[in-house]
Amino acid sequence: MGNHHYQIDHYRNSWKLVNIRDYKLPFNKLLAMKKQLYATVLTIFLWSTTAFSQVNTTPFTAALDTFNIISGTTLDAMMADDQYYSNVPIGFNFDFAGATHTNMIVSCNGYIQLDTLPTNMFTNILCSGYNNRIAAFGGDLMHMNANASLQYTTIGTAPDRICVIQWLHYSYFGGGSGDVSFQIRLHETSNCISFVYGTNFYSTNPLQTQIGLRGDTSTDYLVLGDTSCNWAAAYPFNSIFTTFPVTSSCSMPAGFSYRFGACGSNGSTVFASVSGSVFNDSNSDGIRDTSESPISNHIISISPGNNHVASDAHGDYAFFFADSSLTYTITSGGITYWTNTTPSPASVSPLTNACTDVDFGYAMIPNIHEMEIHCPSWNAKPGQPEPMPIWYTNNGTSIDSDTITFVMDPLYSFISSNPVPTSVNGQIITWAYPAIAPGQSGVIHLQLLPDSSAVLGDTLHSTLSIGPLNDTVPTNNILALNQLLSNSWDPNEKLVYPSGRIASGDELTYTIHFQNTGNAPAANVVVVDTLDAKLDLMSFRVVGSSHSMNFTLQNSRTAVFTFYNIQLPDSGTDMAGSNGYVMFTIRSKSNLPQQSTINNIAGIYFDTNPAIITNTASVIIGLESPTGVMVPDVYTISATPNPNSGTVQFRFTSNESELALLSIYNATGQLVYQQDALQSNDVVNLSQLSAGVYTAVLKTENGAKTIKLLKQ
Repeated sequence: MGNHHYQIDHYRNSWKLVNIRDYKLPFNKLLAMKKQLYATVLTIFLWSTTAFSQVNTTPFTAALDTFNIISGTTLDAMMADDQYYSNVPIGFNFDFAGATHTNMIVSCNGYIQLDTLPTNMFTNILCSGYNNRIAAFGGDLMHMNANASLQYTTIGTAPDRICVIQWLHYSYFGGGSGDVSFQIRLHETSNCISFVYGTNFYSTNPLQTQIGLRGDTSTDYLVLGDTSCNWAAAYPFNSIFTTFPVTSSCSMPAGFSYRFGACGSNGSTVFASVSGSVFNDSNSDGIRDTSESPISNHIISISPGNNHVASDAHGDYAFFFADSSLTYTITSGGITYWTNTTPSPASVSPLTNACTDVDFGYAMIPNIHEMEIHCPSWNAKPGQPEPMPIWYTNNGTSIDSDTITFVMDPLYSFISSNPVPTSVNGQIITWAYPAIAPGQSGVIHLQLLPDSSAVLGDTLHSTLSIGPLNDTVPTNNILALNQLLSNSWDPNEKLVYPSGRIASGDELTYTIHFQNTGNAPAANVVVVDTLDAKLDLMSFRVVGSSHSMNFTLQNSRTAVFTFYNIQLPDSGTDMAGSNGYVMFTIRSKSNLPQQSTINNIAGIYFDTNPAIITNTASVIIGLESPTGVMVPDVYTISATPNPNSGTVQFRFTSNESELALLSIYNATGQLVYQQDALQSNDVVNLSQLSAGVYTAVLKTENGAKTIKLLKQ
């Protein structure tokens, strides 16, 4: 990856500026930094690659690099404070202060120590009684933010490996202010040390921070300070007690770096990584043009190893290799009704070929109509307004517009909707949704009121459907909503649909609901969900959320949904506004054994508070008929049209001459229709049934399958 950077060479009490290059910062910041660094370009200083026996003779440089987030071994846990972790492997021999080290101690408080003595300092990091310390942000830090972590990894191939220790989204102790991210990088062979800083948010209150190195005595040190509130103008002070000014007014751009020694080519750090983008290749030429739109939240698989990353809002992805001597296979999951225009999987070998611009393009197969609809079935409380967010998505490749119909339970009454319905006729609400492009989603914010006389413990049965009638997959055009009436429940919950028993390979819709029941607004909310190993990550799709959020995939199977600056009001101030949710779909893996259980829970973090753990949302592999008899998962069925007005054609993937028993049950489980000796493609007359949602069970000698029917 290219790194544009400037450098300042520092010696003890002296400095000189070298090699200013164009770095793509906002113009005002770049101009200010260039003014502060003076505008003189001097000669480049060449370092020796041997270790310095005295740290105070180590050449010091300030530069701009790139803060690349690693995914390595996690050391800490939520609320970790003043913790240190011993015998952490560096991964190679590293020379520091005249000695060779293979292990280190890593502290939550922004430093590492290259010996085995216990350490738990939270102040005076470099001027205490401990030697062989390296402090990138030595201060009283704490893991309080929900997305915080302390990780390490060793990247690359001998003799040019880099050990990276990363503090991500750490806070100041006491109140949880600040959000700081930084890395210490130890370089093999050159024995260079670099500190790289991310996008940081500092408190207005100064933190007593020490930045620099301490050797094997209290007289051998290189401690940075600054009198002008400018990180780029920092220089080594004569006192080991020097602290660095860290306030909201003394900041630096993301990627700012301090280096001690010669760190790689031209002083920049080069990681072994693969990067690229996922995009809508509208002209099918296999090249991403500037006008072609990104595909976000798309899962990429990297092997060997069970590694997954997700494309960001710009369609971009990146992954760092732990061993660049291997050949890696990069696979982008397919998109239904789209074709690949670029090779997938792609093969890359970091030592022999470029690993950038490994892009994955997709082009639409035209004229496919495929809409789907979602709505969470959370509990309802009698007499209390109930929000019912209705999400609809165009999974096809044609622009569609049609109608959405909500049939309310008799105990529901309509309050409001945004957008306004086309009609409200008794218990039937109808909307005409506007033209929606392929891959796009829309949402209807519906408010209903359960009758105050509703009996606790009963269930509200409503149905939701979306057109068009010529939809390719009619089964996801209809949704049966069954809401338990309850007086109180934990509002921080996880729901799964369908629930109970499913077939192996079925798609599941998860909704994670949260509510701020505190006494003040929540500035940020983070939802963390470690996905069960029986779920197919490559099928993951974000459906919708109550507020703007950012999705990332961490540690290969941990989905993180960050609602930054959500400013969620508390329930005492605004009951309706205190709620939020995120909804996603994912398929169970195929060929799972019967009776396999898929369990999922989520942790919900409100600001710096400990996680609220949701209930466990569970499903079991193996379908069950309404009579309670287990049936094997051996074939699929379809019913068209669905919704229907009285006639339905059933198809099932089985022997053409095989006969089936068709049983249809209403929403209460009562058998309302049965027909024996049904053949695939037979048309059944259901005109005698009243409007509503039904469950059809087709049973043959090979087993049984169920499908939902909507009778209009």
